[in-house]
Amino acid sequence: MKKTLLFLLLAVGSSTAAFAQARPGGSLSSKDYTGGGVTESRNTGFGIKGGYNYNKLRGDDIKGINRDSHSDFHAGVYGQFGFNEFSSVQAELLYSRQGFTANTGASGAQQTYNMDYISLPIMYVGNVTETISFHVGPQVSLLTNLKQGDTPIDISANGFNSLDYGGVAGLEARIGPARLGARYNLSLGKVFEDGPSTTGLIANRFGNAKIYNNLFQVYLGIGFTQ
Repeated sequence: MKKTLLFLLLAVGSSTAAFAQARPGGSLSSKDYTGGGVTESRNTGFGIKGGYNYNKLRGDDIKGINRDSHSDFHAGVYGQFGFNEFSSVQAELLYSRQGFTANTGASGAQQTYNMDYISLPIMYVGNVTETISFHVGPQVSLLTNLKQGDTPIDISANGFNSLDYGGVAGLEARIGPARLGARYNLSLGKVFEDGPSTTGLIANRFGNAKIYNNLFQVYLGIGFTQ
């Protein structure tokens, strides 16, 4: 967490210096991204993206949870609106597959749970250089599908929260219409609902537990003109 805060402070400091030097048509101008469109912002456009998910649960009540990472993927679309050469807002709609392993079976046997989320991050984007930008903002996610192994199970009946929320921060590099980025997702919504459940597979063990998703993403995207 300390490393994340230090990274954000360095990114903001660098971007502030870049903004002070930016001028219309200057080094931060990138009209080629929009095909020479009506904007001077390199961040105006839309596109598709997808990549790798690395999820590992965190929290004060992590006992009983296997903390090995869970690898999967995410994919979706994005749109950006640029205010000037430095600043823009980016919104995304993503399908994100996450999960974990827990000792929930008979005699403490481990079971794998696969969770499918629809995520909506809305981020402020700042151009640090001509090709590098930082992204930071809030995100909300809806758990739409849950499986124990390959078997679909009910979300609420098994003590899972359907709503997750938090913040995202990351860096992105761009060459022409292509973009390559890395992002950290800090979840603030509990994975499990508060209170015990008589029917839930694991709620009796983890009800009221402070356990959260902890997601790192690497992605590749392609941008289109206005």
